[in-house]
Amino acid sequence: MSAEFLPWAGAVLVAGGVAVTWAARLAPSAGAKGTARFSEMPPSGRYLVCREARCGEVLLHIPVGDGRWECTRCSTVTGGGS
Repeated sequence: MSAEFLPWAGAVLVAGGVAVTWAARLAPSAGAKGTARFSEMPPSGRYLVCREARCGEVLLHIPVGDGRWECTRCSTVTGGGS
C-alpha cells in the first residue's frame, strides 16, 4: 500500500463512524424511555428540602400561610414561627 493512501483511508473510516453515530442518535428508537414528565410549577411554589424521613430530598412545597410550607409528596407542613 502506498503511504499516500493511508491518511485518506483513515479519514473515510472516521467520517463513516460519525455518520453511523449520528444516524443512531437521531433514530426515533433512540429516544429516552421512562423519562420523567414535568408539569408547570405553581407561581407560589418553592423547591425546599423536605426533612421527613420518607422524602429526605428537595421537593416542591406550596405555601399554607404564616411562613409555613407543605410538601407536595408527603403533605408535611414545616416552617413558620413557633
